[in-house]
Amino acid sequence: MWQTERVRVSEKRKSMRKRALTLIGVLLLLPICYVVGAHAAIMYTARQQPQPGSEYMIILGAALWGDKMSPSLQYRMDAGLAYLKHNPHTKVIVSGGQGVNEDFSEAVAMQKFLLANGIAAQRILVEDKARSTAENIRFSRPLMTSDQAVLVTNDFHTLRAKLLAERAGIKAQILAAPTPDSVKVKLFVREYVALIKSWWFD
Repeated sequence: MWQTERVRVSEKRKSMRKRALTLIGVLLLLPICYVVGAHAAIMYTARQQPQPGSEYMIILGAALWGDKMSPSLQYRMDAGLAYLKHNPHTKVIVSGGQGVNEDFSEAVAMQKFLLANGIAAQRILVEDKARSTAENIRFSRPLMTSDQAVLVTNDFHTLRAKLLAERAGIKAQILAAPTPDSVKVKLFVREYVALIKSWWFD
C-alpha cells in the first residue's frame, strides 16, 4: 500500500515539474515571439515608399549634440531633403523641442539645415515644443490643412510613428532613413519596449 502511495507522490511531483518547465518555456518563448514579430513588422513598414506629390511632410526630431545634429537626425534630414527637392510643392513640418544638452530646439536645427540646402522658408513649418514621438505627431497635426503626410524617421522608428499618426487622424506614408550602425542594436531593443508603451498609453 505504502509503495503504491510513494509511486503516486512521485508521479505527482514529476507532473508538477513538467508543468512548471512548460510554463517557464512559454514565458521565455513569448518575448522571443514578440521581438521577432515586432522586428518583422518594423522592417515591413520601413520598406514602404511614399508616393510623390504629398501636400505635407513631417520630419520627426532626434537628438542634437549641442548645436550639431546627431547621425540619426542627419539621416532623417538627408532623406527628407531628397524628397522635398523632387516635390517642390510639398510643405514640411520640422518637429522637435529642446532637450537636455541641446543648444536650441531640434526643430530650429532642422529648419536651418533645410534653409541652407535651398528649401524656401515659406515651405517650412516649425513645431518646437514636442518632447516625444506622440507629441511630434499631436503638435504637428494642427499645422496641417489636410489629413495626409509623409512621415520621415529612421527605420527602427517607423512602425510606432505610423501607429501614432493614424491615431491622430493622419493618413501617413513612410519615408525611412537608415539607423546609424553604432546605435542600431540599442535603438531597436529600446523600440520593442517603446512600442508596447505607445500601444497602451500614447
